[in-house]
Amino acid sequence: MSDNERSGPPAGGGGVLPVIREARRSDAEMLAVMLREAAEVMVSAGVEQWKPEMFTTESVLDYFGHRRLFLLTADGQPAGLFTLQGSDAAYWKERNDERYLYLHRLTVRPAYRGLDYGGAMLRCAEREAARLGKRGLRLDCVAHLPALNAYYRRSGFRFVAEQDLNRETGGRYVNLYEKEVPEPR
Repeated sequence: MSDNERSGPPAGGGGVLPVIREARRSDAEMLAVMLREAAEVMVSAGVEQWKPEMFTTESVLDYFGHRRLFLLTADGQPAGLFTLQGSDAAYWKERNDERYLYLHRLTVRPAYRGLDYGGAMLRCAEREAARLGKRGLRLDCVAHLPALNAYYRRSGFRFVAEQDLNRETGGRYVNLYEKEVPEPR
């Protein structure tokens, strides 16, 4: 395992201020490792959401064609990530609105949970939406995870609707959330 794949907590314990930067294509392997790690935790906990095989280096490289990827590091170590895109008709269907920015793949590595790094990434995404002159930030969350849905509501996101993503043919239900962002000063 390389230094970039280390999953231990930041040196010196908690309290390390995270750094968030836009990811580069050269980060793809590390991002794929982080996403697979998150998926493995979900699978081992019996959570139906992500599967490790969804996240290859090639699939993450494909993200760069239609999403912006962001990497959070703590004490120089990869600790979290998220993606942003300008449209999301696949999930939002007729509600899709390009006046919003769409967040996906919010991930905090297990060793870094409880440090509000998820909140830091949400706030970063909100600032980016405001900087781009967007009305707000939108995201989806699988409907069958009440704790995760509650997290987004506590973070100021408003429930918009439940969306059926072809549940009868192996899809799922997701809850759609949005948060207005203030105009940049």
